[in-house]
This record gives sequence, structure tokens and C-alpha cells, in this order.
Amino acid sequence: MAMGGVSLSRDGNLTRYNAAYRAVLNRPGQPGAPKLTVPLPLGLYHFFHDHPISQFKYDPLFHPDSARFNPVELIDLILNPPFNYPLKQPPTPTNDVAFGVGKDSLQILLGDAQTLVPEGPFGFTGSSRLFDLNLSVKGARVGVMTWLQDKVSFQLGDSLLSVLKEGNPVTHQTDYTLTQHSLAQAGFAPSLGWAGRVYGDSARGFYVGGAAHYYFGVAYGQASSTGGFTTGDTIFGSNPLRLNAVNQVSYSPWGNSLGHGIGVDLGVVWVSGPIEVGLGVNDIGATLTWGDTRTDFQHYDTTTDQIVTDSVHKNQETKTKLPVLYLGNLAYTTGSTTVGLNVINGGNGTKLRVGAEQRFGPFVVRGGLGRDERKKLQFGGGGGIRLGPMELDVGFATNSNSLSDERSITMATSLSIY
Repeated sequence: MAMGGVSLSRDGNLTRYNAAYRAVLNRPGQPGAPKLTVPLPLGLYHFFHDHPISQFKYDPLFHPDSARFNPVELIDLILNPPFNYPLKQPPTPTNDVAFGVGKDSLQILLGDAQTLVPEGPFGFTGSSRLFDLNLSVKGARVGVMTWLQDKVSFQLGDSLLSVLKEGNPVTHQTDYTLTQHSLAQAGFAPSLGWAGRVYGDSARGFYVGGAAHYYFGVAYGQASSTGGFTTGDTIFGSNPLRLNAVNQVSYSPWGNSLGHGIGVDLGVVWVSGPIEVGLGVNDIGATLTWGDTRTDFQHYDTTTDQIVTDSVHKNQETKTKLPVLYLGNLAYTTGSTTVGLNVINGGNGTKLRVGAEQRFGPFVVRGGLGRDERKKLQFGGGGGIRLGPMELDVGFATNSNSLSDERSITMATSLSIY
């Protein structure tokens, strides 16, 4: 966090995304990777101090019936789990919403909250390896990992966008719709790989690495929906708003037949004196085949006010694809100073990060900046102190992960044992 998210050492993202880095040694004079790093979740202490578990039943943060309930605050909490300590939180719109209602008119004025209404697609996505256990002998590696992919996206139709974003009145005989697509799949993958130096020595050398994974999918589901309402000849007449929804849901639940697929990780690293360049690509060709999925087609029935299943298709074969992830990095080291650059796509958009680290005996100072997936500039800074086999680190970073356009600032702390 202190270096804007950039990885400069052999731990962290470098070995995660680049298989060749498993064979690259630390530079002389640089500390090796810690044996154990324990995050200190001060943010959780702060959150539960303000929202005691014993009071969740009455906490307005979680109860829409409360006069103090603010849905924007709850959504921001979901988008930003309170693991790190919040130093500056983005403002939460709290102004009143005005409704203009007449016999044949309806207008919604959201005030400052209009800035939170997205003009284009919005949502979140991710692809991660939650657990990776392996055994390495002379560059050869065998192991098993767990993997998870999730993706949720929404988009407002033009008519609904004009009402919520621009405050235009509702018109006759008009469809106001919202579309969504969601996907979640998870499983495990036995892996076999190798990494080593194929040219040169430890000062100047070329490293390559790779791993093949056989993916087993244990659960999968995705849904595509379009829903909303349609106005009649009058806004509030004998024929009120007509609700409509169309869903397509496909899934293979836990305990069903497993999904199967093969994927590859590849990586290269070039070390030449103080300069280091690497490129790693993960999940190449990782397409899973689910041999026994079920697909339901549904619609909303206005007469019964229920979702009705129109048709069911069982024992279908469905293919899903994991996103290709990559990390490109450049680093320059001289003495106790290291600067670097990362271009990374971890499943939620491409990010550019630049960071530096300077050591003064037992002390270390770090700083960095980066461009996030929203193409907004973010900043980081921090430092640490080494006391024998232990090092205490602190990092500060800005982010724009909330619904607001304004940056927030969080602090992360950790204790490492060498």
C-alpha cells in the first residue's frame, strides 16, 4: 500500500503472477522475504467500536426501517470491507429526495445523490487464488490451489437514466429498465510446473517459468436479467405501472458433477545488473466445461405477482472461461534504493503503479502512486522499522472504491518475522 500497490520484492504479486520469479533470488544486500507476515486489522477494531456486534439488531446501518438508514453508506461498506483503518472517508450524500407527484406526472429529484447514479455499466469483478500449497525440488514444483471468479455488472436503460440522473419526468407508454449480468464459479486445481535460469548467472541472467493446471470446478452459476416497469396512458390511472422482468439462470450447484478444464501460467524475467524486467501471464486457455448444468427461463407474472418459470433445460453442457491475468514489471536497484513500475490486470481492470523504497539501516521509507481501473490517480506512502528478526510496517493509501468520486484514505499495518 505504501508504494501505491507496486511489488518490488520476491514476495507478493511478483511470484503470484509470474512463475519465473520462483527461481529468481533476492539481490545481495536486500532483505529476503519474511517467513511470516501478520496483518494488524486496526480497521476492524474501529468498525466494531462504532458498530458493536451486540447492537447489530438496532444499528441503523443495517436496517432500512431506521430513519437514519442510508443505502449509500451500506453499499460503500460492501465495496470496502473495513479491514484497514479509515483516516478519511468519502462523503455520504444525506440530502432529502424530492418527489413531484401529480395525477398524471411523476418526477424524482435526487439532489446531490444524482452524482452517484452511474451513466455506464457498473459493478465489480475479481479472479483470485485463495490458497496455493506446493512443494518444489530443483525448480520442479507440484501443488494444488483453490480458485474463485466473480463478476456482477448492472446498467440503467436510457429512459431510467434520464429520470434518475437528469431529473426528467416520467413519460407515457415508456419502458424503464435495468439489466444485470452476474457470474460466480469456484474450484481447485492440481498444478505441475518448473522455473529456472536458462542463461547467464545471478548478476545477469534470463529466467523462465511455467505451470500447467487441471481445473476442477465445484460450483458455478450465472444469471442475466432485464427488469423494470412500463407506464400506461396515464401515470396514476386505472392501469398503473406494469412491472416486467425476464431472467435466464444457469447453474451447477455444489455436489453436482465437477467442471473440467486445463490452463497454463507462463513467465519470463531478465536480470541485468541493477535492472530487472519481468512479464507473467496466468490462466491462459483456462476454459471449463460443465457437463451437467441446468438453465431456467423465467418472467414476472403480473396477475400473481410472482416469478414464473417458463422452461427448464437440464443436463446441458456449459463452457465458462477464466479471465487471462497478467503482470509486467520493471525495477531498478542501486545500493539501498529500489524503484519500480507494475502494469497489472488481476481480473478487475488494468492498473498502472509506480513505487520506490529507501532503506536507512533498520529504517525504511516507501512511496508510490498508481492509476486504478477507473483511470484515477491514487497515492501511497509509509515506512517501517526492523528490530532484530521482526519488522513493523505501516502504509497509507488513497482509493476511489466507493460510490463517491472523492478519494478516501486508509492505513494498513503489519508485523513481519524474518
